[in-house]
Amino acid sequence: MNNELNDFFEVDIATLNPTNKLYYFNPYMIEASSNIVAILKDKDFYKIVLDETLFYPEGGGQPSDRGEIEEIPVFDVKEKDGIVYHYVNELPKSSKVKCKIDFHRRFDFMQQHSGEHALSGVILKLFGGANKGFHIGEQFVTIDINIKDMTEEMLTEAEKETNRYIFENQKVDQIVTDTEGLKAYPIRKEITAEEDIRVVSMGEADCCACCGTHVRNLGEVGIIKIIKAESYKGMTRISFLCGYRALNDYREKNDIIKSLKKELSAEESMILTKVQKQREDISALKKQSDIIRKDLAKNISLNIKADETIALIFDDIDFPTLAHIESILLEKSNTVILATTIDNKITAVTKNDAINLGQFFKSNIKTYNGKGGGSKDKAQGSFETKEDIIAFYTSLMSEVVK
Repeated sequence: MNNELNDFFEVDIATLNPTNKLYYFNPYMIEASSNIVAILKDKDFYKIVLDETLFYPEGGGQPSDRGEIEEIPVFDVKEKDGIVYHYVNELPKSSKVKCKIDFHRRFDFMQQHSGEHALSGVILKLFGGANKGFHIGEQFVTIDINIKDMTEEMLTEAEKETNRYIFENQKVDQIVTDTEGLKAYPIRKEITAEEDIRVVSMGEADCCACCGTHVRNLGEVGIIKIIKAESYKGMTRISFLCGYRALNDYREKNDIIKSLKKELSAEESMILTKVQKQREDISALKKQSDIIRKDLAKNISLNIKADETIALIFDDIDFPTLAHIESILLEKSNTVILATTIDNKITAVTKNDAINLGQFFKSNIKTYNGKGGGSKDKAQGSFETKEDIIAFYTSLMSEVVK
């Protein structure tokens, strides 16, 4: 490590001024030079404090930025008491550093966060539902609205109205004010801060205090698409996508539809009809197949003599048929063990109180690369190979037939 940086390990954090947050002045800024003012060692990584930073720290439902300090990856960014900490695995060579953020990630969060504000504002205006929770995830953005059961009609109306504001490209203003100045804005959430309050105003769509990064105009959000809604702690959790995320989701689903059209030889409007017809055909075939299996099971069972224990391995009978054979053989045996090397599955049932099938399966099946279990008088299992099921079957037989 460069000796120039040694003194920064001794800095008392409490004496530092709050980090100057460049992302508030211009969230579109990608590169900037900063000065290291403190360094903390934490296990196998370092936490660098800069006099000013491009990097947004995790908070308010928005994940932190990623990027580089002198080409050294910044893998996390957090804030405490106004000081922003940049997490790195190694240190730069000097205290004057060039910083660069991953703007693709930054802009994605700007789209999602701005879309969330607009949607939350619209739901409040239309239905009186307040946003009680917000999170930008890797796949979806979620908001928790304090309406127990939002209907599909409500969600459709909210989505349509939010996109209207986006398509109108309403301006997004970010203002810093205090408690007194806050009275001039129709914010939808009450806050406790008294000064340096950041207000994000989106024309007619929304007005809310927020510490996140946002687009300049709602048109940059592109589009908002609600993906699903589900009940959550007496509220409705809405999952949605904005901008490029919504575009990628549309592209993936469109590819699926194109594949279905080709597979089913049907136009989009007929896909559901075709699928329903196939489900009906499959259901009818399953019923016919079950009738055939039952008849086959009866014929096979006629040639099996009654005994205290009946144990057989089949290489030409599938497992569903074995289930029918088992029920028939129980009428002339106290213990039935049947296995098939077609499916590499086994089923066992007993009326003998001295045998505990479930315990045997639990204690031994993993030894033979199998999965399964059951109760004292009935158990089933499946195996990876023919050799595994034969070995387990042999072991079970040695336990049952003594």
